[in-house]
Amino acid sequence: MKATISVLLLAFVSYGEVVLSYHDSNPQWLTWGGTYRGTWFDAEDFVPGTTGCLIESAELWFYQSPNHLWDTSQVYVELWNGGAGGPTELLSRVEVTALLQPSATVVYFDPPVETEPDFWCILNTEFSAGGWPSILADGTPSGHSLYSDDGLIWEEFDIGDYFISVCHDDDSSLQRTTWGGVKAVFSN
Repeated sequence: MKATISVLLLAFVSYGEVVLSYHDSNPQWLTWGGTYRGTWFDAEDFVPGTTGCLIESAELWFYQSPNHLWDTSQVYVELWNGGAGGPTELLSRVEVTALLQPSATVVYFDPPVETEPDFWCILNTEFSAGGWPSILADGTPSGHSLYSDDGLIWEEFDIGDYFISVCHDDDSSLQRTTWGGVKAVFSN
């Protein structure tokens, strides 16, 4: 569904944290297609040479249209390891209540979740009979937003990127393979 929505995007990070996101912060669409909707993150798109992430939180933007009311606002937010082919290993699942109007629903992972360089943040709508709650998306697809009805076969949401972001601790999680790092490993 095409939407004209104005939202104020607020940063949800503190010192030493970095947001990974493919959306451009300009909402153009809302969708409830697919029981599962997720963003596949390739951390190397953000920090070349990374060996993994330490995810502290996720931010998802939902919107309930007056013309398409939700049957529930309960949803699971899940972190999975896995590459472009799909999620492969469930790391964390948190049940949350999605906010109805354009506002950030922030999920905190305690303790933070260690991921591989390729990982997914997935909105699991199993509580709903119709894919609710609906999530916002921009109008510039990157190939990183995908949906599925069974969690096995994933299709690209080819008209935009979901408003799904994750926050990691840059000081402790994204390790770069550098000459200095290699030298330190082999020195006495």
